[in-house]
Amino acid sequence: MTLTYLLLDMGGRAANVDDARSNLIAADWSHNAMIQNVILGVETTYVSYLDAKAQLEAARASAKEAQIALDSANVRHDAGVATIAEVLQAKTAFSQAELALQTFDGQVLALRGSLATAMGLPANTPYDVGTLPVEVPLERGTDVVERLIATARTQRPDLAAARALVDKADAHVRAVRSDGLPNLSLSASADRTYFNPAVTASPRSAWSATVLLTFPLFTGFANTYDLRQAKADAAVSRAQADTLDQEIVLEVWTSYYAFKTATQLVKTSRDLLASAEQSERVALGRYKEGVGTILDLLTAQAALANARAQEIQARAGWFVATAQLAHDTGTAPPLNQTVTVVKEGGTP
Repeated sequence: MTLTYLLLDMGGRAANVDDARSNLIAADWSHNAMIQNVILGVETTYVSYLDAKAQLEAARASAKEAQIALDSANVRHDAGVATIAEVLQAKTAFSQAELALQTFDGQVLALRGSLATAMGLPANTPYDVGTLPVEVPLERGTDVVERLIATARTQRPDLAAARALVDKADAHVRAVRSDGLPNLSLSASADRTYFNPAVTASPRSAWSATVLLTFPLFTGFANTYDLRQAKADAAVSRAQADTLDQEIVLEVWTSYYAFKTATQLVKTSRDLLASAEQSERVALGRYKEGVGTILDLLTAQAALANARAQEIQARAGWFVATAQLAHDTGTAPPLNQTVTVVKEGGTP
C-alpha cells in the first residue's frame, strides 16, 4: 500500500481549481445570455405576429372603404353623372385592397408558425394570442443613457461570461507557471511479504516514509513556451472582453435612441392617421355630393390606408424597441402585457 500527498506546488493546484471554477461560471453566464436571446426572439416574433394581425384588420377596413367608393361610383354612373372610367378606377382600387388583404392574411399564418417555433412548439400548433395594444404607454420613461450603459456593464450575462473567461485564463497562467517550479510531496508505503511455511512461518513487514522535493531542471524550454502561450491566451481573452464591452456600449446607445425615435414615431403617426381619416371623410362626402372627383377620393383612401399601416408599424416598433433596449441593458423583459393563449375551439 502506497500513499502520496502533495504538500506544496507553488499555487498550481489552487490555480487549477480557479481555472475550473471560472470555466463553470462562464458557462453559467453564457447559459443566461442564451436564455435572454431566446426571450428577445420570442418577444420580437410575438410583436411581429400582432403587427401582422393589426395590419390584416386595417386591410379589411381599407377594403370596406374601397367597396364604398366602388358602390358610390356605380350609383353615380347609374344616375348618369359619372363615366365608366370612374367605375373602373374605383374597381381597380378595390381589387388592390383585396390583394393587400390576402397578402396580410398569408403573413399572419406564416408568423403564427414562426412564433410557435420560437416558443418550441410545432409550427402547425393551433393557437392564437392577443392583439396589438391600441394604447401604448408612451409615458414610460427610461433612465439617462449613461446609467443604462452602467447597468449593462453590470447586468449583461455575455459580458460577465467574458470576464469569467479572463479569470480562467489568468488562473491557467498561474497553473502553467507552477509546472516549472519545485513541488514538495510526502510519500508513505507499507508492505507485508508471506513465505512458504516450509521455509519460514513468519511474514516480513516493511514501512517507509519519504519527503520528495521535485524540481524540473531542464524540459527543453517547454515550460517557458507554455507559459508564453498561456499569457498570450490571457491577453486575447482580456482583449475580447474589452471589445465586447465596447460593443455593448454601442448596442445600448443605439437601442436607447431607437426607443426614443420609436416613441416619437408613435405620436407623429397618430397625428398623420387623424388627418388622413378626416381627409378621407371629406373626400367621400364631396364625391357623393357630386363636387369631388373619384381621383380625389381614391387618393384620400390610399393615404388613409398608408397612415393606418404606418401607425400600426409605429406601435409595434415601440414594443420591439422596448424589448431590444431591455435585452441590451441585461434587464428583465419589459413587456408586461397579459397574454391569453386560445386553443382551437376557443378554449383558453
